[in-house]
Amino acid sequence: MTTSEPAVRLRAYGGLRMWRGDTEVDIGPPRQRVLLAALLAARGGVVGVAELIDLIWGAEPSQSAVNQLHRLVGQVRRLFEPDLPSRTPGHWVHPAGEGYRLLVDARTCDLLAVREQSPERALRTVQEPAFAGLDPEVLEHPLFVAVARERIQITVTAAETATPDSLPILQRIAASAPLHEVLHARIIRLLAAAGRGAEALVLFEDMRHRLAEELGADPGPELRAAHLEALEPAPADSHRPVQLPRRVSGFVPRHDLTAALDAQASGAAIVILSGMGGVGKTAVAVDWAHRLAPRFPDGQLYLNLRGFDPSGRLIDPVDALNTLLESVGVSLASLGGAGLDARAARFRSALADRRMIVLLDNARDSEQVRPLLPGAPGCLVVVTSRNRLTGLVAREGARPVLVGRLGDAAARELLAKRIGEQRLAAEPAASRDLVRFCAGLPLALAIAAAHAAVRPELRLRDFAEDLELDALSTGESSDDDVRSTFSWSYEALSPAAARLFRLLAVHPGPEISIAAAASISGAGPKARSLLAELSAANMLTETDGRRYTMHDLLHAYADELLEASDERQEAERRLVEHYVRSTRHSYLMFGRPQVTYLGPPSAGMTIERPADFAAALEWYVREKSTLRAVIDLALTRRWHREAIEMVLDLRAARSSVVEPPADSAEQSERALKAAQALGEPALEAGMLRETSIGLRDADPALFRTRLEKALQLYEESGDLAGQAMVWRNMAWSVDSTASERLMHAKQAVDLAELCGEPSVLVFALSALVSELRAQGDLATAADVALEGHELAVQADIIDMSAQTAGTLAEIHLARGDHEAAVRFAGIALDRTPPAEIFTPFHANAILAEATRALGDSDRAAAVVATFRQLIAQHSDIYRVVWGDASVDAVIARVEACASAMH
Repeated sequence: MTTSEPAVRLRAYGGLRMWRGDTEVDIGPPRQRVLLAALLAARGGVVGVAELIDLIWGAEPSQSAVNQLHRLVGQVRRLFEPDLPSRTPGHWVHPAGEGYRLLVDARTCDLLAVREQSPERALRTVQEPAFAGLDPEVLEHPLFVAVARERIQITVTAAETATPDSLPILQRIAASAPLHEVLHARIIRLLAAAGRGAEALVLFEDMRHRLAEELGADPGPELRAAHLEALEPAPADSHRPVQLPRRVSGFVPRHDLTAALDAQASGAAIVILSGMGGVGKTAVAVDWAHRLAPRFPDGQLYLNLRGFDPSGRLIDPVDALNTLLESVGVSLASLGGAGLDARAARFRSALADRRMIVLLDNARDSEQVRPLLPGAPGCLVVVTSRNRLTGLVAREGARPVLVGRLGDAAARELLAKRIGEQRLAAEPAASRDLVRFCAGLPLALAIAAAHAAVRPELRLRDFAEDLELDALSTGESSDDDVRSTFSWSYEALSPAAARLFRLLAVHPGPEISIAAAASISGAGPKARSLLAELSAANMLTETDGRRYTMHDLLHAYADELLEASDERQEAERRLVEHYVRSTRHSYLMFGRPQVTYLGPPSAGMTIERPADFAAALEWYVREKSTLRAVIDLALTRRWHREAIEMVLDLRAARSSVVEPPADSAEQSERALKAAQALGEPALEAGMLRETSIGLRDADPALFRTRLEKALQLYEESGDLAGQAMVWRNMAWSVDSTASERLMHAKQAVDLAELCGEPSVLVFALSALVSELRAQGDLATAADVALEGHELAVQADIIDMSAQTAGTLAEIHLARGDHEAAVRFAGIALDRTPPAEIFTPFHANAILAEATRALGDSDRAAAVVATFRQLIAQHSDIYRVVWGDASVDAVIARVEACASAMH
């Protein structure tokens, strides 16, 4: 290849995708995709013509298959080189012997790049399966099987040194290799190390059963060894938390504060470090806590309260207490539905006889901190905040310590640790200017040092001259000094990175993905390098290699810059379009029909593309707060269509995580008004259905009125799927008779069969099953539920296949068919993605009862342990969604099952 050719990148993991230069390429129809995928899977090797024909056309190809293959090869070549003349091989796809080979290397292909990456990075690369979306029969070919096996081997290698933080990725990948003993053994060890012993034992039991049933074999030595480790009791000090963050790199001791802090610690249980943002409060608190740690033998707790988080969503005291309680070994399950006061009391009891440090970072106000305070004098509480928290000083006797700016000597010492003493000593005047410019703020000094460190070819005088041009103040501590610091860092950026920094001010969420940044700026693949530049300049913080956060002061500064430009409206439009299209792609992974069609995207739009249902659900959970804020923005800007499309497309994810309708009710009501004003029947009908969801019990009359209006709109437009879904909703009406509800459900099924949309029919059948069960006709309910389940599996509607399997398990348990109950409960669990916590609650309860009834006490005991862990982790949300009575009834059944085994 010559250097004049456009750069090409190919990605297999997470689905086949291709970029030429900055533009993503539409790979084309299925046969073309299979051809490119096969050549890519060969990783530079030759794929024979006969092999390609078999892959593309199957066992009975047409007589012209060879000629068609040659044409396909030409089309694939032009994906790389659009202007390539016919019958010209070009630089990428070459004939070789009796076949073809694709010339790729680690720079252009992730299948090869992953071999050169560290285990940790390689695990991130392969977290989604390769070539997702291709026909399953194609993926059974040895070429693709070899790629899948390499993915597992990469995972095994990474699991050897992984931390428990990697468990979600490891478990997701391990699901594709259910009999791989070494991988599952390493996951068992990680679960045990994370204190999740019950899950580790359940995984071992599942592996033992699978090996016996499918291979007629017993667990091998590594799996048995992992099992023995999981069975070992936790050490006595397993709940001695050691949570202090690492000391800040290059930290300069604050001698002006040390004496004051030590004096306060000797006479007070609570010390507050307050000061302006960026002044180094956390660094001081962490360093001081590390020095004092030997005096507190029972450990250290650390919690970031996010009082000034850019999202505006600070940590709720109940959530904070839950984290602290778990850290000191208190099971949340033991608290039941206890509220804030009861949890605070339990935390005080847990620390009553302990000597610990409790570091509460970034507190918003006294009320956020007060419930988190130990009651005994043996613990030291260190609080950092931008506010002075005078309420804690007045009522709890907290000792305040003001953290001010660094003196010139300390500031110079910080710079010397970051960029080297020799460089500072070589230019003393410039060094003094740099120290004066940063105004004693550690954050500003760190930013300045980062720019100087990454540009060693420039003299410090070059920086100092820029500072003098800006005529920056170095006087009293003020916002102007902070702004000047950021201004200098901002001016040192490349023009493209500076523009991206400004535009990111429109992003309302706590984290910014690479794709969102690319869409907002239209920068395409270049966004990654621009984000890296901003991260190196300390203007963004990289979280996991794919997402970034922005310090709230920097966010405010970026917003000022954007306000002074004419870029805001365009950036906001691109932000909204990014989330509209990403939400739509996520929605399509749920297997539901589209309400509207979006048309082609704007130039430079980079859409988030979850590869499958599980990834789509995880994306929603992670982006939830951002999505809500983007809808608010769209409604405020009167971009009504976009807001409505997002609300409707999010229903699938919100249903899958059993999100209470009240969470989004106010926003949905505004979207309904917008839809009524817009005058588009499909959108209005969709919003009428959406807003009716939370009204069934609260306002049955309005529930029915809105559904009847939606039905009228669907009938006028001839939308059979919409009509079916309305009748399905009507079957849940609380003010209808049993016969009416049954009639409504059957009407939904009839219309769903006519519309030909699988997901609509599955939902209609589920409504019919529900009513049949309510009326006691379990035999018919079982038949209808099986029909719905088989349809959901056939159509690959993941959430409904899991839900229908759970319903079948419940029905068979009620009918006394325990073997069927076990089988379908297992199917429900197998098809439930990690982000979904609701199906496992009922499925494990059914599994515990059914396995005990069948006499399998070992498996029943393991399932009971898993169920108890679910309760410990998620009891609060279960109770919000289902109510205390329903949750307690299920818990009672499982505990009765456990008692019967003793």
